Amino acid sequence: MAVGFGKTTETSDQYIKNFLKQNQTRFDPYGQQEDWYKDYSSRRYSYSLSDLLNPKYTDLSVDIDPHDDWVNPSHMHLKVRVLAEKGLWSIAVLWDTHLKLWDITILVCVGNCYRFHPDVIEEDITRKYGSVVYKQWQAMVMDDLDSLQTLVNEVRDRIDFVAPSVVCCERSARLCRRVGIPVKGQFAFLFPSSYSV
Repeated sequence: MAVGFGKTTETSDQYIKNFLKQNQTRFDPYGQQEDWYKDYSSRRYSYSLSDLLNPKYTDLSVDIDPHDDWVNPSHMHLKVRVLAEKGLWSIAVLWDTHLKLWDITILVCVGNCYRFHPDVIEEDITRKYGSVVYKQWQAMVMDDLDSLQTLVNEVRDRIDFVAPSVVCCERSARLCRRVGIPVKGQFAFLFPSSYSV
């Protein structure tokens, strides 16, 4: 730490420790995880087996402050700051106008749309097409994990703030760790590239 008027530098570990200490009563991550599971489990998606196993791989695109003409009413308080896509993956960095904080969402292509909850995705695909098809789909998206790693790096280069986020489940936390997004407790932290992680 610098003395006097010098610049003080906070490490990623210090940021995480301070965030968790300052916000320990502000959030109920377990309640949020339960709410997400219930909400996304109740949603129904229509997609064919062909859509699922022969998806379109997207080229890299990174949009700053993208405009969306349609937003789910339950998400009106979320303002997308960065939206990045590559391969079968997408990352959205959002400003939550209710909680007054940044958030991230990692999404994967499931049939004809992007979705984010791995447990719900597995249950949905297995219910529709069986566990063998789910394992095929899972292997396909995990083979494209380099695309997600590229997205993480591209987004880190474009933000100048830390975006903490409640992870939706343990599988989500493991995915974050695999692509270099630190996870502590029930929170993942997307740091700008100015931080060493």
